[in-house]
This record gives sequence, structure tokens and C-alpha cells, in this order.
Amino acid sequence: MNVRLVLDASALLAYSRLTSMAVGELIGIVEEEDGESLIGVPAASFLAAHRALDPDDRDRLVDLATSSDGVTVVLPLLGTDAVEVAELDAHEPGTEGIGHAIFEANRLSATLATYQGEAARRWLADYEVLDLSP
Repeated sequence: MNVRLVLDASALLAYSRLTSMAVGELIGIVEEEDGESLIGVPAASFLAAHRALDPDDRDRLVDLATSSDGVTVVLPLLGTDAVEVAELDAHEPGTEGIGHAIFEANRLSATLATYQGEAARRWLADYEVLDLSP
């Protein structure tokens, strides 16, 4: 599995609420590339975004994460990884779901796309964070 980009809950919310085109553009770029690259949607980030969305916006989120012909893949939260993810989330209050995204970006050597760049850069190198904030 060649996950090159990981979306945190803030990126998933912006995509689902249509408040920014940046995430959609990133998805388009990956779709046009080599056909082997994927975008990771961490399960905990998906759940955090899903809880925060109204039903119409949830449909967009679910479509993004579950499309069989898309470039996204849901990244599961397994076993003892849950402890590390919970610790990351505990250190970043107000950024629910970012812990799993940071964990996966690090584990997969992928870039984290986020609107919470400051929090992400406390755990990842600058070049590993794509800050989507204007």
C-alpha cells in the first residue's frame, strides 16, 4: 500500500463541508498521478469528522472514504497503537482525531494534510506537514 498523503479530521471536515477546495484539489492530483498512490483516512480522524458533520456533509465524507474506485483508503487503528494515538490526542486538546493522523503519517512516511499545522509540526518535521490554512 503506497499511502503518500494522510488527511486529518480538519481536512476531512473542510472537504465534507465544502469550505475549501484544497483537499479536493489534492485528491485530484493523486488521482491523476501514477495510479498506485493512495490517500489515507485514519479511522479516528474519520470518526471525529463524522460526529461533527450534519447528515448532508456526512454523505460526502462517507463517499470519500468508501468509494471503491477512489484513491482513499481507511487506515485502521489497531491494538497497542491505540495507546500512542490516545496520548498524541491528549497532548493536542481541541484537535480531536489528529493523533491518529500524526501516527499514520509517521508510520507510513507520508505527508499529513491538515488545517492544524502548528499542532502537527510539534510531532512531525516541517516537510512532513502540508498546512492547508490560508
